[in-house]
Amino acid sequence: MTMMAMKRLSCLAILLAVAWPTVSPAADAPTPAARKRREPPPAVIPSEEVATAQRMYDQHNYQNAVIQAKLALNKNERYAPAMLVMARAYFKLGKYEWVKTLGDMMKNAGASEAERSDIYQMLAFMEVEKKNTPGAIELFRKAAEARPDNAILWNNLGAQYLVVKNYREATPVLERSVQLQPTFTKAHMNLGSAYRGTKQFERALAEYKQTLAIFPRYADAVFNLGILYLDADKMPNMDVTAKLNTAITYLDQYKKMLTGAGQAVPPEADAYIKEAQDGILKEQKRIERGKKQEERDRQRATKKAADDAKKAAGAAPAPTSGVVPTPAPATVPGPAPGYPPAPAYQPPSGYPAPPRQP
Repeated sequence: MTMMAMKRLSCLAILLAVAWPTVSPAADAPTPAARKRREPPPAVIPSEEVATAQRMYDQHNYQNAVIQAKLALNKNERYAPAMLVMARAYFKLGKYEWVKTLGDMMKNAGASEAERSDIYQMLAFMEVEKKNTPGAIELFRKAAEARPDNAILWNNLGAQYLVVKNYREATPVLERSVQLQPTFTKAHMNLGSAYRGTKQFERALAEYKQTLAIFPRYADAVFNLGILYLDADKMPNMDVTAKLNTAITYLDQYKKMLTGAGQAVPPEADAYIKEAQDGILKEQKRIERGKKQEERDRQRATKKAADDAKKAAGAAPAPTSGVVPTPAPATVPGPAPGYPPAPAYQPPSGYPAPPRQP
């Protein structure tokens, strides 16, 4: 080997020693605690885009609300508030399939039940449109249980119970709604209808009156008062005629309120007024029949008293002693001496016998 080749090998050995030291790698390697874990960058919060989308929604500009919500999701595809605004806009646009899709996206993104409450409610209204009341009840219940402090959600659930005439289930739900929001007129009116359905008429009256105390021009509450006085078996300090006349008064007032507001009066109003008028006539006939029956009963009682008095006056007086006298035997006089007995009557010949006298 030449001197030049030996120099090259010597240099190579030095380079290899520098690149891969012969000491154990574990001795000089950093410990796991010393390593720095790379953290992901913080999630982008597209609050400005969501605020713009919400403003567009409030202005009923639903198409632009969708566009702004999409811009927010481009920055953070898991941002539930952006999905919610978009779902609301799609609901207003009638694109219900997108509402369902966004509800699933929110669930997959880890949105809380409270955040999904509005989705439940929108889905419930979709079932209402399809007249699927049981499905609507289930979704309204989910929405209310997800946000138990929201009076509107409890009222909506109670209203669906009223649709199927389940007044017993409706009552506690609507009581909760008015407790959460004492000035909620629709909840008071619906609670009154629930009480009416369970025949708690005085409590129903109080709720309808409370509705009008909050909102005096609430025509539906006036209508329901008319129905209450029509349906109730009885009302405090009123006979049937007064109760039905009160029903007519409220129903007439309801018609005037609608006419004054330029709204059409539903035909049911006149039908209920006619029902109340027929009820009044029926009650008047019942009263007349009662009076005639009372007069007949009085006459019978008077006649019976007179007959009893007559019988008492015609009765023989009772004997003064305990011995009853024996009547003398009757004697039949015989024919006068010297005269033959009279012959039996014979009709003249040629004439029929006289008829037998009774």
